[in-house]
Amino acid sequence: MRESPVVAAHQSPSRPRTGSRPVRRLVVLVSGSGTNLQALLDAIEAHGPEAYGARIVAVGADRDGIEGLERAKRAGIPTYVCRVRDHATREEWDHALAGATAGYEPDLVVSAGFMKIVGKEFLARFGGRVVNTHPALLPSFPGTHGVRDALAYGAKVTGCTVHFVDDGVDTGPIIAQGVVEVLDEDDADGGAALHERIKEVERELLVDVVGRLSRDGYRIEGRKVRLQHG
Repeated sequence: MRESPVVAAHQSPSRPRTGSRPVRRLVVLVSGSGTNLQALLDAIEAHGPEAYGARIVAVGADRDGIEGLERAKRAGIPTYVCRVRDHATREEWDHALAGATAGYEPDLVVSAGFMKIVGKEFLARFGGRVVNTHPALLPSFPGTHGVRDALAYGAKVTGCTVHFVDDGVDTGPIIAQGVVEVLDEDDADGGAALHERIKEVERELLVDVVGRLSRDGYRIEGRKVRLQHG
């Protein structure tokens, strides 16, 4: 088996260098249009896998017929679908998703708009290696309505968070955050324009974070994520 990018569950490895940078293997999980996936694809194409530090080896989904899967297919990337309804229990689904993902031997798993909460089996295999995004400045406003909740609370700034996934809901160690100002007119459309501004920042932040994790490595020390310098 290949070396994992996290040893002792909390440290990225120091692979021997032989004149070229190690290229990490990414599996990206999607549930919808796949705009974050596309941002990663575009960055890797623009810089090249070695310069960026990673390449996408597969895209997984929890449903058929979504644009995220079509984006992967157009890029020539293998895809797989693991639907909850095809399994008797949520635990069986989680086990199946973990197995399907493990088949591609990822160094990092990127949840890019994946709308299912992974379970114990998935985290047992990939704990400390699953990266997620959230449209609020965690630990404030976790859950599925982060944008709406920040707006309703009267927050003057909100934003997005890139974090590692743990067994809670948006409670994993924070890697990076981006700030977005809340405007007075954001109430007029229920936060739709605000959400679009957050998504723009989120895509840029995710691309930057995944590249830095892949190129330089990292340590997770309690709740602190330490990005290393290659």
